[in-house]
Amino acid sequence: MTGGEEGRAVPESNVTREFKNVRHRRPAAPAQSVEEFMAGLAAVQAEICTTKNLVWEAVADGSLAPGLLKRLACEYHALGRYYTTEFGTLVSLAPDADATSLGATEHFAHWLQNLADETGFAGDANHLDMKVDWAHQLGITDEELDSYRPMPETIGAVFTTLYYMRRSYEEGLAAFGWAGERFAASTGYAKMMYEGLRDHYGMDVANFAVHAYAEEDHGDAADYLLRQVALTADQQRRIRRAVGHVLSCRDARTRALNRWLDEPGALRSR
Repeated sequence: MTGGEEGRAVPESNVTREFKNVRHRRPAAPAQSVEEFMAGLAAVQAEICTTKNLVWEAVADGSLAPGLLKRLACEYHALGRYYTTEFGTLVSLAPDADATSLGATEHFAHWLQNLADETGFAGDANHLDMKVDWAHQLGITDEELDSYRPMPETIGAVFTTLYYMRRSYEEGLAAFGWAGERFAASTGYAKMMYEGLRDHYGMDVANFAVHAYAEEDHGDAADYLLRQVALTADQQRRIRRAVGHVLSCRDARTRALNRWLDEPGALRSR
């Protein structure tokens, strides 16, 4: 052998390569009925989401200190800057996007309308700019928003949701629509925040006014649509996992927000 060839393995021509058989013939797990499965999802939510958001309540009664209100606005901006731009994923993955007409679609039409609404092409301002406007009302600059480091729990909630939005349609619908919009609407947070900011801080915040009426409709639609794609045992397994992970992150975020109230000067006199 010469210099460059020293130590180099030379394949033998008579070696036969065999690929491992990965086609396991195992019986398919039975799927639950849709009603039974959805009832199980509701039980998962009840088990995980046990923390009441005390920061929302402090805004509602006007006791949250202005400094924490500014921090809260930055946290909401951190949510919106990623969620708003990700709706196109759900539009592209919608299972009925190749229907004969757009009028015949349900999944595609819902997310297309949601995308248009979120990005400001359905009448309201885009939902990210609404959060920027609220920050500006509080005297927060764009530079401060851009340099703000969200809580780890916010980062976890956001990027866990985005992970499932990109994995498959049913997991994205479960993560963002069912465990996200639907759960948020069930808390009544948007109306609570809007009225508290208006009555106690002198702010008319469009972000919460819009979500007070839009999120309930989106949440109902998410429940309806999820029932149509939670049919097989594999779909149900992946949906259940997505819901459990996202709700766990959301509840952890709520607990982290509540810890703000333990800080000195967190509450002001009413």
